[in-house]
Amino acid sequence: MSQSKVALVTGAGRGIGRDIALRLSREGYACGLIARTKSQLDETAELIRKQGGRALVTPTDVSKREQVLASVEAVERELGPISVLVNNAGAYLKKRFTDIAEDEFDFQFKVNCYGPFFCTQAVVSRMVERGGGTVIFVLGSESRGGPAQYSAYTASKVAQRAIAESLAYEFGHLGVHAAALDVDGAVDSERVREAMPDVDPSWFVSPERICEEIVHLVNQPKSSWTFQVDLRSYAQWRPRVAPKKKA
Repeated sequence: MSQSKVALVTGAGRGIGRDIALRLSREGYACGLIARTKSQLDETAELIRKQGGRALVTPTDVSKREQVLASVEAVERELGPISVLVNNAGAYLKKRFTDIAEDEFDFQFKVNCYGPFFCTQAVVSRMVERGGGTVIFVLGSESRGGPAQYSAYTASKVAQRAIAESLAYEFGHLGVHAAALDVDGAVDSERVREAMPDVDPSWFVSPERICEEIVHLVNQPKSSWTFQVDLRSYAQWRPRVAPKKKA
């Protein structure tokens, strides 16, 4: 792993972001935790401390550049130089194309595109000065084209992937490993299991596997960096057969 074992994880208050922070902590990383809800971040930090790790809670709206810069400064001051950034925070919208309001479309871009842009911009030059680092963008199948009613969300995530690839080309030769982790499929969670009670839970994407892939990417040597990784659940490979028509 990187010499400076400090990670900044966005969207760390719950869900995959919390799982990622906990896993990186077990790998020896002190974790800066970013999200808008302080109470959720406090819960994540307490779980990290219970397993013997270090964490700093930094309530932040990633769509606000000033807040991101302040959080990065706080993390580096309290924990040390950031060597790993996981851009996981995201906003989600499912709505008919013709019903999407301008402010709703704008909000998707503020969180899903501007957020990773601000966070990455705040750390990448420092990483270069220190000799390297890793920036991971947590995406999904929508980066290759989304289903109906996800146009605003899809557009913002495609833009995020473009930032990731541009970063790889601009900073890879300077020692910064940029990677796009494409989680294609439903992630196993209580909410997903409730929504799809007839599906075997082992068919969903496991949060543990997502965390393992992130650790793998952070550990990769410069001679074999990966940019695009697809994690596709077993359920996503099932034949998509149209339902039979009733007689």
